Amino acid sequence: MEEQNLLHKILKLWFRQKSGDGLEAKLGYRFRDPELLAHALVHRSFLVGKDVPYASNNERLEFLGDSVLNMLTTEFLYRTYPSDPEGELSKRKSAIVSGHACAQSSKEWDLSEYVKIGKSEAKMGGRGKESILADAYEAVLGAVYLDGGLEEVRAILNKFHFPRVQEIISATDFVNYKSELLEFCQGKLRCSPEYVIVGEEGPEHQKVFTVEVVVNGKAYARGQGPNKKKAEQEASRLSLETLKAEAAEAEAKKAAAPKVKQPAHHIGLP
Repeated sequence: MEEQNLLHKILKLWFRQKSGDGLEAKLGYRFRDPELLAHALVHRSFLVGKDVPYASNNERLEFLGDSVLNMLTTEFLYRTYPSDPEGELSKRKSAIVSGHACAQSSKEWDLSEYVKIGKSEAKMGGRGKESILADAYEAVLGAVYLDGGLEEVRAILNKFHFPRVQEIISATDFVNYKSELLEFCQGKLRCSPEYVIVGEEGPEHQKVFTVEVVVNGKAYARGQGPNKKKAEQEASRLSLETLKAEAAEAEAKKAAAPKVKQPAHHIGLP
């Protein structure tokens, strides 16, 4: 308990000294409890080697913020695209709540300046990693939700995230390979791909996940990433390439195969 109280004091002191209210000004939201915002900025790598509870990082707030972001994005899409079917809305949502989209929106707050990360992580460019920025972005949304409620989070998203929707869903650098693979498998093979976690390596603050895609009982490709979502995307991309190549080869063989001449049928003859 004493350790937690000490950490809380450090967080409050660090936050006020470090940000000078700058992040709150960028958000356009003043926290009643600034410790919540400070807590949202603590990456797990910052706690490595420190005698403080692991749960003091921002992952719980990220978990909460992710759910709030998903719910408000779903509501936004439902109201903004009243004629779109569920499948199309799901595609849009996947892009809008993606780590890439969140990391890009976080730059409007200069969030990388405020995130607290470990020295080793910083040396490896962690302050600019999309995964760290996206997690912190969602954690901040979770902190705002706890401090001010749903309407305050909605106001922030309406100001910073939702105006970028067209840019996000049309960006050439974002492709949801997982959705594309699902569509391909269901359309061509009448099945759905399965994702199997086959590896998890590295220290807690620098995990590398390996995911394998299985289609109709056959393993196709493995992908790696700093989290399961990224690993699944990479595995989907590689599997999609292989499946499309197989489909093209099958079509080519079918086209090249000699056509069997059907025997003539003569009406009236035995």
